[in-house]
Amino acid sequence: MASNFLLFEAAERIETLSAGIYGALAKAFRGDPDVRALFVRLQGEEEQHASRVRLLAAHYRRDAKLAVDGDVAELETCAAAAVRALAEVEAGRWGPDLDEVRRRLAALEEELARAHAHLLARAANPALREFFAALAEQDEAHARLLGS
Repeated sequence: MASNFLLFEAAERIETLSAGIYGALAKAFRGDPDVRALFVRLQGEEEQHASRVRLLAAHYRRDAKLAVDGDVAELETCAAAAVRALAEVEAGRWGPDLDEVRRRLAALEEELARAHAHLLARAANPALREFFAALAEQDEAHARLLGS
């Protein structure tokens, strides 16, 4: 079982990396105001998620009664996928095909939703269950938005 600190740290890193991906895509698609606006909006939402994780971590960091029966490996796998995606976007390897970019983003968001849902299933604390449920729902909403 991973420590709460490691779980929160990995969750925050994923959200920060996701914001970076959307920020890089906003730059890449700056010639299309509507697409750029979508990516800027999603970047802001991911930054907000990272802030929420930080606040939750600060609140629960020293709570000995709080136990999240989670394996940080799943979150680290998601973080590694986000690191690769960010590097590829920044290097221009995702290309200019918006449909392909949206498909890849939707797949990444679905992977993140599964990781959050997995943590949700293992969190005994009602506040944490609610928090991870909300993150999973938002990731699923991003995937639906990108798939449309």
